[in-house]
Amino acid sequence: MIVWGLTGNIACGKSAVEAVLRAKSIPVIDADHIAREVVEPGQPALAEIAAGFGGGVLLADGRLDRPALAAIVFGDIDARRRLEAITHPRIIGATLERLAQLESEGHVLAVVSAALMIESGSYRNYAGLAVVTCPEHLQLERLQRRDGLSAEDAMGRIRSQRAQGEKAALADVVFDNSRELEDLQAAVIKWLDGLEGA
Repeated sequence: MIVWGLTGNIACGKSAVEAVLRAKSIPVIDADHIAREVVEPGQPALAEIAAGFGGGVLLADGRLDRPALAAIVFGDIDARRRLEAITHPRIIGATLERLAQLESEGHVLAVVSAALMIESGSYRNYAGLAVVTCPEHLQLERLQRRDGLSAEDAMGRIRSQRAQGEKAALADVVFDNSRELEDLQAAVIKWLDGLEGA
């Protein structure tokens, strides 16, 4: 089975690419979804996060208080690295388990999608890397509209990630999401057609 990695910075359009892939019956493993699973109540990662960042990152029902944790890690590189050291190995392990399952089911192509694929180094596990990009002003506008953030908070999240240009430089294919959604969809389909014809 051929496995490609897919990444893109916040509000660049990674989810839109995933939607096209799923519509074309390509299985997509969303590592960001797995990241939410590994910090559910009862999971070892949640206990480690609470121990490392304090009880203030937990809600009254024992679930992770994502905004409280985000407020800590988005402004502190060392804190973010400590969080990633807890979560990334578990995310990668669960992803590899799901890929093995897909291969056993006979799939010939799968895509793993993750926001921090390059930061974690996991992109090296795959046959190729696709990166979704868009101009920063569109990224800022989309993020504010999507999450209801102030310009300052939205820009803080954008700047907390590795520069888009650096990610694009590592990519085997770059999807430019600066135009209409239909243009992005067409680019993804063209790429898929090329893979199938290879």
